[in-house]
Amino acid sequence: MNRITIYSNQMNHDGDYDRLGWFDLDAAEHVLEEDSRWNGQNMVGVISGMQVNRAQLYRTKGGRWVENQDSRPEFNGPNVWRFLTDDEARTWMLKSGGREAEEALEKWFPETPDEEGPNLGGRPMVGPKVETRLDPDTLAKVDERAAKEGVSRAEMLRRLVIAGL
Repeated sequence: MNRITIYSNQMNHDGDYDRLGWFDLDAAEHVLEEDSRWNGQNMVGVISGMQVNRAQLYRTKGGRWVENQDSRPEFNGPNVWRFLTDDEARTWMLKSGGREAEEALEKWFPETPDEEGPNLGGRPMVGPKVETRLDPDTLAKVDERAAKEGVSRAEMLRRLVIAGL
């Protein structure tokens, strides 16, 4: 058994760190190592920012997410273990990127949409795109009527097709 004890990162009123729990590293599943990116000077981990080591993500036998950032080889820093929520683990995978992260997302969070982010504008989709050609005189009449009714050309064409049906 390789027991890892996880402590809070803030001191309590006694000047000590609270024990949050433990898990058996040997029974945990190694899910993912963070991907790296070029920061302009070096390749660094996208989660940790470390050059030498990479942050690791584990899933305990009990179903909890654990992150490890071991910066001892980097700059003789700490070896930090912390529990993550499901949302934090999902975000960790999304930020990490790479093929392994995509596979982990598919396994652990299959409901993750292919795209996510703010709506940057544009017209909401009304239906599938349909293209047609009109002679210039007919198109001018459509544009004239659209201007008279205060709608776009596309909206006018939709109205005329529906009226004709």
